[in-house]
Amino acid sequence: MKANYSIPSNVKKAALVLMQYDYGVKERGYSFEYINVYQPMCDILGEENVILFDFYDLYKSKGKDYMNQQLLEFIKSEKPDFTLFCLFENEFNENTINELKNYTTTIAYFFDDPWRKKFVKHWIKYFHFFSTPDYYMYKSYIADGLNNAILSPFGFNENVYFKKELPQKYEVSFVGGYSPLRKWIIEYLAKENISVKVFGRGWNNDKAFISQEEMVNVFNQSIINLNLSNGTSKDIGMFASSIKSLKGIKHILLNRKNKEQVKGRHFEINACGGFQLSYFVPGLNLVYEIDKEIAVYEDIYNLADEIKLFLKNESMRTEIALNGYDRSIKEHSAQKYLCNLINCMFNK
Repeated sequence: MKANYSIPSNVKKAALVLMQYDYGVKERGYSFEYINVYQPMCDILGEENVILFDFYDLYKSKGKDYMNQQLLEFIKSEKPDFTLFCLFENEFNENTINELKNYTTTIAYFFDDPWRKKFVKHWIKYFHFFSTPDYYMYKSYIADGLNNAILSPFGFNENVYFKKELPQKYEVSFVGGYSPLRKWIIEYLAKENISVKVFGRGWNNDKAFISQEEMVNVFNQSIINLNLSNGTSKDIGMFASSIKSLKGIKHILLNRKNKEQVKGRHFEINACGGFQLSYFVPGLNLVYEIDKEIAVYEDIYNLADEIKLFLKNESMRTEIALNGYDRSIKEHSAQKYLCNLINCMFNK
């Protein structure tokens, strides 16, 4: 265990129940939760003291009941001080989760509870604790008398996202999966003579997909890193653009996200020392000082003018990026947030 990670001395061992690979597909690489929860937890407790249960792989290969039985036997055998779950859908049996509470302290680690409220409301009653990355959701839980809620923002894995001092090669870049809204924004900017280098899954039949290391390089090598919403929009122009393709129509019909939130990308770009121009979302101002540590846009139709302004003002960009980097290093690593999570569970 590293000396700068302060947790209760009686917490020695943890079990993490999550997908090791992105959506359970090895070819897609490690999952977000593996990189930003499992790996940082290994830094805190030591790799030998963090045991991984890849529930989704077993669920796909052997079925729900078999996976649940193996999980129960696994926890009984390993006897971790706490077990952290990154839930996906409804792969677990409620009685299994309830029984686990007899052998370990349990916590459900939620990422998207602002727009998965029904799912979260069902599952929180089966765990000792649950977390939320969203400040306002946390306040709502406390107001409802749910005192087992813990605020745990996304943060960034400090061993993955860092400043590399690479030469800048992209004027404006965006890293993120395809969505009709994002496509429409990119096309709108092109009409305003702003070319955005796009990376991510779903663009051009995945030809734009890049690895984790390549993504970190892009954050370091971009003059402006755009952080674009992946939510819904009522703009008639966006809607008209989306229904021109089957892909756009399908995405609109299947997209369940109806509320924005501070996401991991906000922390990741800043942790790489990159200048970030992001959509504004309530709560972002609580983790970064707007216009001093991160730049934001609130209206897509003003975004082009903001990009042109920042491209012409290197000193302004540099100051904001440096301030955002300093704030990230001091406060926002996943390692620091997970230490706080452990301390909250064990009442340090």
